[in-house]
Amino acid sequence: MLLENRVGTLEASQFSTTTKLKGQATLVPGGTKAYGTQNGSDFYWDYDKYHQIVTIDGRDSPLGSTRNSRSWQLTREAWSKVHNKDGSLREEDGKIGREIIKGTKLEKHYNDINSRKFRNRQDWKKDGTSGGARGYNNRYGAATFNYDVRLGFNTSFTGKDLLLTRLRAGNFDNNAFSGSGLSLTKLDVSESTYDQVAIDRLYYRFPYKNDELIDYSLTFIIGPQGRNTEALGMWPSVYNLGASKVLDWTALAGTANVYNKATGAMAGVIYKKKTEDKGDPAFSATLNYVAENGEISDSTVGGLFTKNSGGNFLTQLAYGGDQYGVALGYRYGQCGTGQRRGTSFSADFEYNNSCWAKVWSYLREELYQGSFEDERTHRSTHNFALNAYWAPEEAGWIPSISAGIAQTNIQGKGFFTQSPVQTRSWFVGLKWDNVFSQDADIGFAFGQPNFATELNDNTLTPQDYNYLFEIYASFPITDYLTITPSAFFLTRPMGEYTNNLFETQGNGAKFGVLGGVIQSTFKF
Repeated sequence: MLLENRVGTLEASQFSTTTKLKGQATLVPGGTKAYGTQNGSDFYWDYDKYHQIVTIDGRDSPLGSTRNSRSWQLTREAWSKVHNKDGSLREEDGKIGREIIKGTKLEKHYNDINSRKFRNRQDWKKDGTSGGARGYNNRYGAATFNYDVRLGFNTSFTGKDLLLTRLRAGNFDNNAFSGSGLSLTKLDVSESTYDQVAIDRLYYRFPYKNDELIDYSLTFIIGPQGRNTEALGMWPSVYNLGASKVLDWTALAGTANVYNKATGAMAGVIYKKKTEDKGDPAFSATLNYVAENGEISDSTVGGLFTKNSGGNFLTQLAYGGDQYGVALGYRYGQCGTGQRRGTSFSADFEYNNSCWAKVWSYLREELYQGSFEDERTHRSTHNFALNAYWAPEEAGWIPSISAGIAQTNIQGKGFFTQSPVQTRSWFVGLKWDNVFSQDADIGFAFGQPNFATELNDNTLTPQDYNYLFEIYASFPITDYLTITPSAFFLTRPMGEYTNNLFETQGNGAKFGVLGGVIQSTFKF
């Protein structure tokens, strides 16, 4: 392992207080490129202002739009038969309005308007500069050079506690590596503070009992700016152990639905059995609560333990040590919380866990006049994860293995037709330690980030599949500098929305992304 730099240590012996300054600066040049059928579709979505038709059976996505183009076309045809251009009712052969289409196939599609929840509809236009891979590359395909800087003040008053205050700055805003455009291209280090320095951690960690008379420890964590993944009895993966992290999803053991990096007002407790030697396997149990909106005093949008807190209750049961481990994790997420990373289809609208839904309310139904009103959804998520890892006793050409599987069930009301209410993911990570030289590591991971497995109406099977591949090599240049070149490939990151790249909603559309970065990490 790299030697730890002790520069910046300040001690006030009369108070037994020690503050250690620890910093990390990461320089990240890199880029992404998308590929697709015909280098992307010739079509893109544009608002149909002429007919003012709304979405039927679907929603917008970052790179496409609704799923059911045929249904919308028939609804527009039905609307045109019933109404004039100004919205008034048409007269034809002595019939008025709906009487014109009564008994025809269009009657059903017009009646659907009365029972569906709508959004503004977008129509196909032809444009060689938009859609699919071409549109993505125009906006996110340029090479970039970004940074992430962290400066932590680790203060201990007793030698067993920790007051962590961390400053952070980064310039990954509106960048492919911040997850803009596609959720899965986000890096672990890609912070967006618009070049402003901000406090991103502030919490106190202290033991209740930690003496030789008992065989366990109880550790409490509390603070206004904490993160649930930093208050665990055991991290359930060794894929990135001692090396740099690349993609955000692989850095979260492939189970980002449970270990979702929820950050905010936090309180937690960790129970852990003591062992004779450090690194021996031990049992641990964790419970923590993070309110992402905990700093807001208005209970209608935030607060602690309110229905608008953005609350995350995470619990973990784990058994493991240096060589092997297994963990079962569960997270209950209130509305407004997410699964962090997944396909564009599953990630849309906060992973279908938004607190409010827009519901159409008619003022004059015969003229199709009305407005959208907010309706409480009472949504929440139940997230489960099972992780395990194994590492060889001696480093070399036999890799360590980390694996994880996860599932999320979404409950509530007001879901769009054919929107995801269940997602799953799985992950396998291999890591070779000390391959070329001491502390030079290679990692390779693959799996399927969160993808939809069940839709709201439960009549169709979602085509939301996507595979992720990542490879990296970590080279320590000095005790203070590590260089990590890496590459990743996403086979179908838009998931089911990939079909939107064809005007006919065909299954033959293709959209994948290849990316690479070289991280230079300085620790001081």
